[in-house]
Amino acid sequence: MKNEYVAKEILFILTDEPSLQIMNLLEKKELSVRVISSTLNLAISTTYKKIKRLEGLKLLRVAKVVRTLDGMDETFYTLSIKEIRVTYRKDTLSFDIQQKAFDDKIIRLWQKFKN
Repeated sequence: MKNEYVAKEILFILTDEPSLQIMNLLEKKELSVRVISSTLNLAISTTYKKIKRLEGLKLLRVAKVVRTLDGMDETFYTLSIKEIRVTYRKDTLSFDIQQKAFDDKIIRLWQKFKN
């Protein structure tokens, strides 16, 4: 993806209320599309589209996949960024995304497992 295209996509996300609500929900919790959809009162198809767009821009990531009792896999998502900065200078949009460090979570889980 071209940098300017991605900047426009991110700008769109930052002005799209449902996308912002999804990001806000996933800031501290890992949730499935089904839970996000019902919490925000969005159609499941709309929720899937927004999740895929956010995931494609690397703003969300898959946190885990859980096998349900009926044998289906349910994917849980989490926010993967700390901060987004969008800049407009000399007729050009640019952005800076600061990703969360997921190493800390892995270390904490490993320490719980060891003890």
